[in-house]
Amino acid sequence: CQDQNGSRFIQQRLEVAGSAEKEAIMEEVRPGLTDLCADVFGNYVVQKLLELGDDEMREDILQNALKGEMLKLSMQMYGCRVVQKSFETLDIKHLPVLLEEFKDDVVNIIHDANGNHVCQKIIECISSKAVAAKAAGDAETAIFLRDQIQFVIDDILESIASLSCHPFGCRVLQRILERCLEPQKTDVLDALQLCHKTLLDDQYGNYVIQHVLQHGRVSDRQSLLQIIVASGILTLSRQKFASNVVEKLLKYGTPLQRNGVVAAMLKKVTHDDSTPTLSPGGTPIVILMVRDAYANYVVQTALDVAPEGEERRQLISVLNANVNLLRQYTYAKHILQKLGH
Repeated sequence: CQDQNGSRFIQQRLEVAGSAEKEAIMEEVRPGLTDLCADVFGNYVVQKLLELGDDEMREDILQNALKGEMLKLSMQMYGCRVVQKSFETLDIKHLPVLLEEFKDDVVNIIHDANGNHVCQKIIECISSKAVAAKAAGDAETAIFLRDQIQFVIDDILESIASLSCHPFGCRVLQRILERCLEPQKTDVLDALQLCHKTLLDDQYGNYVIQHVLQHGRVSDRQSLLQIIVASGILTLSRQKFASNVVEKLLKYGTPLQRNGVVAAMLKKVTHDDSTPTLSPGGTPIVILMVRDAYANYVVQTALDVAPEGEERRQLISVLNANVNLLRQYTYAKHILQKLGH
C-alpha cells in the first residue's frame, strides 16, 4: 500500500473485487490503517475502501483509523483527503463522532492549508444532504444535519470579517453561501452586511462579496449598490478587486439595481486626476471608465445586461457620441464591437 505500484494494484483490485476479496484486503491493511491515511500512496487505498467497501468496512475504518485522529489527519496533506472522503461515504449517524474533534478548533482548521479543504467539504457534504432531505419532505433529517454544523457557523460568525479576508477563509465563506440552508445562510449574510464596504475591494474579501451578490438577497445587493454609488463608481471600477464586484452587481442585480449602476456611470465629472483635459461641461464617467484596464470590463458588462429603457438608451447614446474618442483607447476595442463599430 505504501508503494506506488502496490497502491495502484490494490485500488484496481478493489474496483472489481467481490465482498470476500475486499474483506481479505481489509484484514491485511487493518493494523496499519492510521499510518496509511497519512501516506502519499496509502491514502488512496483507504479512500477506495471507504468508497467501495460495505458499511461494516467503513465503520471499521472509522473506529480503527479516524476516531481520535480526525483533527491531526485534517491538517496533513494526504490525511485530509481521507477525512474528506469519510464525510462523503459514511452514514450520517456517524457525524457526531466525526465532527466532535473539530469543536473549538474551527478557525485553526480554516487557517490551515489542508484543513480548510476539510472544512469546505464538511459544509458542502452535510448542507447538500440537508437540502436534499428538506426537498424530500424529511424535515427531521434536514434539521439533524443542519444542527451538526451549527458550531462551525457559530465560530465563523465570531470572526467573519477576518476570515473573509483570509485566502482560505474566503473559500469556506463561499461554500456556506452556496450550500447552507436558509437559517444559517441568513445569519452569515446578515453578519457580512456589516462589513460590505471593507470587503468589496479586499483581495480575498471581494470573492465573498461576489458570492453575496450571486447567492444573497435583494437587500444585500441594494446595500452594495448604495456603497458603490456613495464611494464612487469610477474609483471602484478602476480597482482590480472592486471592479469584479461592480460587474457581479450588474449581472445579478434586479433591473432597477442595474439601472442604478448605469445611472451612476452616466453622471458627469469636471475633475479627474488621470484626465487633466476634461471638457468644460464635464465628462461622463463612462467615457473615463472605457479607457481603464479594469473599468472597461464594467462598461462591457453594462452593455450586455442593462435592461431596455432610458438608462440603456442614454448609455449607448453617450458611447456612440464619443466613438472617435473611443477609437483612440486601447481598452475600447470590445466596446466598439458591441456598439457595432
